Amino acid sequence: MAIVIGFIIVVAGYVGYHASQAPPEAGGHDISPELEVFNTETKSMQSFNQVTIKSVS
Repeated sequence: MAIVIGFIIVVAGYVGYHASQAPPEAGGHDISPELEVFNTETKSMQSFNQVTIKSVS
């Protein structure tokens, strides 16, 4: 049982080290379009909530 736990710890350490040494991918992931959509949807929800609150009261 101790051998299995030790093996898991060694593999996790190796994978973590390898991931930290990998160069960043070219291009990467740009989330700016996603943020723009989220910002637009948030504004729409806010205006919808204001209209709903005014019509209820």
